[in-house]
Amino acid sequence: MKKIYLAAALCAIFLPLSTQASGVSFHQARALMTQRADTLKMSQADIDQKQQQVKESRSLRGPKISLNAQQIEGRKDIHMAFDNPLAGASGMIGQALPIPGLSEMLGQNKFKIDLEEDISGPRASIDMMWPIYTGGAISAQQKASEAALRQARASHEKTQDELDTLLVQKYFGVQLARSVEKLRADLFKQSERDLNRAKRFEKAGMIAKIERMSAQVNRDAAEREYIGSQTDRKVAETELADLLREESVGRLDTPMFVSKDLKTLSYWQDRALANNPILKALDAQHEQARMGVQAAKSTYHPQLYLFGHYNMIKHYLTLPEPDWIAGIGVSFTLWDNRDRSARVGGAQALVNKARAAQSQARNEINKIVEVAWLKSNQALEQYRLSASSIELAKENVRLREKSFNEGLSTVDDVNDARNKLIAAEVASRVAAYRFVVAFSLLHAASGSMLDFMDTFSRPDITVIEQ
Repeated sequence: MKKIYLAAALCAIFLPLSTQASGVSFHQARALMTQRADTLKMSQADIDQKQQQVKESRSLRGPKISLNAQQIEGRKDIHMAFDNPLAGASGMIGQALPIPGLSEMLGQNKFKIDLEEDISGPRASIDMMWPIYTGGAISAQQKASEAALRQARASHEKTQDELDTLLVQKYFGVQLARSVEKLRADLFKQSERDLNRAKRFEKAGMIAKIERMSAQVNRDAAEREYIGSQTDRKVAETELADLLREESVGRLDTPMFVSKDLKTLSYWQDRALANNPILKALDAQHEQARMGVQAAKSTYHPQLYLFGHYNMIKHYLTLPEPDWIAGIGVSFTLWDNRDRSARVGGAQALVNKARAAQSQARNEINKIVEVAWLKSNQALEQYRLSASSIELAKENVRLREKSFNEGLSTVDDVNDARNKLIAAEVASRVAAYRFVVAFSLLHAASGSMLDFMDTFSRPDITVIEQ
């Protein structure tokens, strides 16, 4: 079954709807819409970006190693002066060591050294910095990036649900428009036959002219309604084609339906509070705000780190420059030019804002679920009650047509009976359409649109004839 469904979905994606040999089911239309919707591509790109940010943050606890290269031009002047401890014994040393000029040099009270060193040349080094303790700043950034990814996924689900509910309205809107057009076409054909029969009866002197004129008026009214239904059908098909990025729409295989198994309101509200993508996104925002507080508080903690430095070119190094050096360091901010307490307060305000948004969203979602549940029940009840109206209208049409054939009823009587039947049948189909739309909104609000897709194959549904 999965292979068959996959093949059908690929057919719906790669073949225009108007050229497919078989009809298009709602699942196939959804696959086509999902594959082409720019809003879904945008939200998916946002997910991809957040995934890369999560991947980036995972390496924050590791070392940072960099290669540095420089070309230095400069010099170092050294001027040193210090007392000569051998000044008093310079004569004795000169006699013991008869070196020319030694006695004069040792006889000075101070030694002076003037040195000019050229420090120009290339430098190349490898430097390492490895954070050990950051006061929670790294973990806060990692958790915030993961929460941002969850928020992006929830936003993607929300966009998908919105498109799914829109597709339900457009797809089954075409089914409703085509069904009404068919009813109007049948009524128009019947009115056309009544008019032709009235013309024959008038020529035979069986009815008065006014009866034939009434048949003409009824026929023209039926044609106007038929033309209007054609326009409604074309508009519905155009809107569905635009949603699916198709030039036209062919046959649709998934009919409208009603289901008596609505479950309780509390069942749907509990599911909504657990699965609604808006609440998921707000939960992720709240987590990001909490991590913002943690990151702000980390500035009050010391920063502990390992470091290392290795000079690769030693020929040009001066005496104070080491070949390599490594150690452990600690940094503690005594005074920051940014108010750290204000930063913490601002982050906490975002947490409070996120909590308020969560509370408001829960109340609104409960209301949305309740409205969708009530509308589903209302549409289901309207559909159920329309059955008796259709049955009565059919019987009325049968009796009026029989009476008309026997000369006991007028053309208007027959037309009124047919109009009542059409009105009852249209009302039944409209109720079914409203049920499908409200039922999809109920699933979308509760975060269970995939369950709505499974409704089409459930045995307890009532399929509406097209």
